[in-house]
This record gives sequence, structure tokens and C-alpha cells, in this order.
Amino acid sequence: MNESNVPPTPSENDPAPPQPPAAPPQEPPPPPAPAPTQAVPSDWGAGRIIAIVAGALLILISVGLLGVGGVAVWAGFQRDGGYVTTDVQEFSASGSALATDPVDLGSEGVSWVYSSDFLDSVRIRVTPTTSDQQLFVGIGRSAAVSGYLAGVSRTVISDFWGDDVKAVPGGTPESPPGEQDFWVASTHGSGTQTLVWDPSGGTWTAVVMNADGRPGLDVKADLGGRIPHLGWFALGFLLAGGIVLAGGVLLIVLAIRRRRPVQAQAV
Repeated sequence: MNESNVPPTPSENDPAPPQPPAAPPQEPPPPPAPAPTQAVPSDWGAGRIIAIVAGALLILISVGLLGVGGVAVWAGFQRDGGYVTTDVQEFSASGSALATDPVDLGSEGVSWVYSSDFLDSVRIRVTPTTSDQQLFVGIGRSAAVSGYLAGVSRTVISDFWGDDVKAVPGGTPESPPGEQDFWVASTHGSGTQTLVWDPSGGTWTAVVMNADGRPGLDVKADLGGRIPHLGWFALGFLLAGGIVLAGGVLLIVLAIRRRRPVQAQAV
């Protein structure tokens, strides 16, 4: 009997053939490197920034100029008998006098205030609450007024438009105010008293008293100034403010709208 070439059938008890070793896991490839970026030049150069800052400063200056011009226009509508006049203020004193703080018109840089080109004259108008009350209103050098009022009870007015007053204790003056010769301008009588004074350099004090110097005052007062060229002042400030404002706006607009020239790419 011939031998067969058929391979033997494996039995269940035969050992399993060895398996080849598993391949190690492969790592994922690294991500591609980002493409290099090219910085884009900014349109906001130093020139444009300086132009905007300068324009903003000009606008701020123009606001101040226009404000002064507007106040001058408003003051023009407050004229009373040719005087730019304040609102009426009420003052009272239990002592013998109402006196202002010294006003210094002699300091450097304020001479233009009392020049005839700007301020021609000052008007003080005082009305007593009692029509038959005899009043005295005067302006004098502060040193002379202080000497006369030394030891006299009075109320000192520091701010005409506010309630900034100070009571100074004392007695009554030795003589009536009308008998003094140091007043550079004065008026007295019953009813409303109007004092007109041409200002000049120096330190001055305004005083309101009863004509006989007795204590107790209750009055209403207003201040006025005659400014000959007020209209031209207003027009000049308004024109200057408008020109400066237009220049500031133009600088800002040109700086914002300006663009860098486009450069042609090389082929």
C-alpha cells in the first residue's frame, strides 16, 4: 500500500502554532508648521497722531474763546442806562456800615481793567428798604477807609454775588461819613442813591452807611459797568473762536481720512 502525501490533520491536543509579534503603534505625524506672517504697516503714523492731538487742543481753545464771546453777547443784553448791570442783591447789617473787601486795581497785569478802552465807569446803585432813610454811599482808598472804620461795627462783603459776609464787632463812628474828605466819589440822601466812579489804579473800598452813622442797615444794591466797545469784544472773540474751531476740526478730519499710498507688488 502506497504512502499518501496528505498532511496529517492536526488534533485538538496539538499546541497552537506561535503568532508573530504585534507591530508597535505608530505616532501621529507632527502638524505642519504655520506659514510665516508678514507684519502689515499701520496707517497711524506719528504725523497723524500729532495732527489729531493738535486738533483736539485747538477745539478746547475755541470753546474758551466762544464762551467769552457768548458771555459778552449776554452782557450786552443786560445793559441798563448804558451800563452792564448785575442782578439786585440784598444786604443787611446790625452795625453802622456795609463795606467791601479791598479791591486792588494797582497790581501788575490788571491795568487794562480800568482803562477807558475797556471800562469807562462803574455805577453802584443802592436802595434802602425804607424810602425816607438817609443813606451815604462812598468809595475811598482802602487805607483811609480802614482808619475811619477802625473800631466801628460793620459787615464786610467778600462776594457781591454770594452770601460771603463777615460781621466785625465794634461801636459807632465818631463822625458821620459825609464829613470825611478822603472819599474819591460819594453820594447821600433819601431813597435810591446812585454813585458813578471812574476807576483808577490803587486799592479801593466801597462803603454804605446811614448818613448820620447810626447802626442798622437793610438795602438792595446792584453794580454796573460801562464798557464802550463791548460789541466789538464779543464779535472778536466769537470770530476767533470760530476760526480756531474750524482749524481743529479740519486737522482731525484730514488725519482720519488720510491713507498711505498703495505700493505696487514686484513681479
